[in-house]
Amino acid sequence: MLEILAIGYFTKKIRAIAEEKNIKPSKWIWRLVLTWFGVEIATIVSIFVFTDADIENDIFIVVLPALILAAVSAFYTINQLEKEPQVLSKELNSDAIEI
Repeated sequence: MLEILAIGYFTKKIRAIAEEKNIKPSKWIWRLVLTWFGVEIATIVSIFVFTDADIENDIFIVVLPALILAAVSAFYTINQLEKEPQVLSKELNSDAIEI
């Protein structure tokens, strides 16, 4: 449940930054969600593969670092968005036909 709330928070933050810079937020929101779950799943699988953790007894110990690393990946995505240059409104609609 907290994971969904965290993704919702980061999504709102990305949307606000993207609108400030006149960038479409959908690309960055997808990037956030895919990296979040990718990092989380990769961390969980890696811990189970490279340690002798038992899935029934050690699930909290395995999921906690996965969630922390997923949150770090969200901060990294936001940091990358903040580094993007601002797009002028004409550049945003450059494929539109002018009459």
